[in-house]
Amino acid sequence: MKPWLGGLALALAALVAAPAKAGGALYSAGSFDDRIDLVVREGFDRPDAALMRLDALAAEAGASPAGRRAMLQSRGMIEAQAGRTAQAGEHADQLLSLAKRSGDPLAAAASALVRALVAETAGQVDVAAALARPAIDVFQAGCGTPSAWHVAAAAEACDYRSAWRSLHILARRSMSQGRFVEASGELSSAIGLAEHAGDRWRQGFSLSASAYPAFVNGHAEGAGRALRDAWRLAEATADPALSARVRGDEARLADARGDRAGAARLSEEALAMAQRGNATRMTALLLGNLSDLYAKLGRPEQSLRAAETALATVRLFNDRRAERVLTNNAGLAKIGLGRIAEAKQDLARLLELWQASGSLADQATSLREFGQALAVAGDAPGALELYHRERAVTAEVVRRSRESALAEMQHRFDAEAKERSIELLNRDNALKAEALSNHQLLLQNWSIGATVLALSVAVAIGLYRRVRRIQRQLEATQATLRVQSRCDALTNLANRRYLHEVMDAAGSAPGDGFEGAILLIDIDHFKAINDRFGHGAGDAVLVEFGRRLTAAVRAEDLVVRWGGEEFLIVAARLTAERSHQLAARLLERISGESFDIQDRRLRVTASIGYGRFPLEAGRPPLPWRQGLHLVDLAMYSAKTEGRNQAMGIVSAADPLPAGSRRPVSGSAWAAHGDALELLQRCGEPC
Repeated sequence: MKPWLGGLALALAALVAAPAKAGGALYSAGSFDDRIDLVVREGFDRPDAALMRLDALAAEAGASPAGRRAMLQSRGMIEAQAGRTAQAGEHADQLLSLAKRSGDPLAAAASALVRALVAETAGQVDVAAALARPAIDVFQAGCGTPSAWHVAAAAEACDYRSAWRSLHILARRSMSQGRFVEASGELSSAIGLAEHAGDRWRQGFSLSASAYPAFVNGHAEGAGRALRDAWRLAEATADPALSARVRGDEARLADARGDRAGAARLSEEALAMAQRGNATRMTALLLGNLSDLYAKLGRPEQSLRAAETALATVRLFNDRRAERVLTNNAGLAKIGLGRIAEAKQDLARLLELWQASGSLADQATSLREFGQALAVAGDAPGALELYHRERAVTAEVVRRSRESALAEMQHRFDAEAKERSIELLNRDNALKAEALSNHQLLLQNWSIGATVLALSVAVAIGLYRRVRRIQRQLEATQATLRVQSRCDALTNLANRRYLHEVMDAAGSAPGDGFEGAILLIDIDHFKAINDRFGHGAGDAVLVEFGRRLTAAVRAEDLVVRWGGEEFLIVAARLTAERSHQLAARLLERISGESFDIQDRRLRVTASIGYGRFPLEAGRPPLPWRQGLHLVDLAMYSAKTEGRNQAMGIVSAADPLPAGSRRPVSGSAWAAHGDALELLQRCGEPC
């Protein structure tokens, strides 16, 4: 399930505060900036009503550049929050034109902030952060030191509210990428800005948002303190939307601690608060969170009802990010209710939305979740198809990450080589100038010339040796790059590319087949480790997992990180009996002793598919890739049979008539499962 819509949408939903409940009286009190701020916050739920209120404030804004900027920025932000991309873009363009005419840097920063909100509503958090980051310094330029913020915040050159909003955009992007330390720092800046500006509402909002990253970073006590302070400020402001926000963040922490029943109760309380505050959009987003919790509690009917109710609202606002999450939850709930065909239609729509956002990692997560749900529902072919699609997407994510890292290394290497070339050229020019001077001196005095000539030769030899040394260093660096391209950077095991090179070289002659054992190992529930303890813990598990595999095999066996949480072992010339023993030994090494990760003891298990090839005497040679397809099917069977076990290929019966024998593809095995004289178990399911 996709948890917690609170990253972008729920955070923005809490911006809807007292205006809806208090009516027009609230818009006649306080400074002009305060009243504009209330209108923008109301616009999240009721954009058309908020735009009408802005029209009423237009006369007070006047025709000055500052007043014009305030009105254009407010309209742009309301349109952006409502998912009206074209209208918000027009206001952003007008702000940029105003900046060029008036020379007002705040107008240019306001244009960037409006575009950042457009991108964030569309789920493009990277684009939103790139637009918001440079605007922060401009918004804070006239605010002075932190000790003077409460005085300077009213100055025309200081827009602390926009700076605060930009900091939250950066924090939401950091949290979406699992960079919780950075998110804590950005939210800390937002808390300080709101506190020194005397804005208790924004201070409470930021404190509530900071609780979850603090918990993930290991500061559970600090997270609880932040929520208590946020609740105190919410009560002081008498804002039901802010109270709902704080209660929703409490539910998120309860879910992270494993208390799903408590999380559901707190989310229901938050929902009631949002409904009392007439915060329609926040109500929808809290229903989305409840749909996830109901699914985890085994209540698919309630999960589906909550998700579909929320979808009807978020689609009105073109909130693509929330729509993706809710569509994911609704599809999984339908699988739980046996409505498989409808769920697959939801998945098709969901993949279109993820593709539009450019998020391959989220595509892989959705494919994995739907595949696991289909496997539980008994749709093995559908689950297997999604499993392979998820593997392909994950491989593409890994490939792009590897290419990015290699490109960065190559760029750094080229820059260093260029610097060395420039240095060498300068030295060469200096040498030539010195040689010319020596020649002139030679004409004057043969004795002195001989001495200078000898010195020049010595310098030339030294330079030649230096060039040779630099050349050797360059060659060593290139050799290192070649090695790194064949190794997995995290586990230091061989990677998929190196396996292909080795196996293709070993079976290059026509008709050659592979002799030995192939084992495919997949860590069980690895995503849960990443979700609960963070990607740092997941990386540590992968490193220790690779170390245990290496310790369990022979020195001549090849251990490969196949991709993500999958590992591959190739043991040439290993007998069938030894292959079975190796699979059993691997299960014992993996699950027999807990993993000590970040002061925690984690129990990790794995599912193994293996086979010894050729499968039977007298059979035609089997290419290693076809053997890998069979082992892949065995591993998938181990997962569907309960995980923490090994499934081995005993034999394969050719489903074709005699005289038409040919290798059977992986898809054919899936379609003719009876042709596989199945599998031999090793270990017990967890």
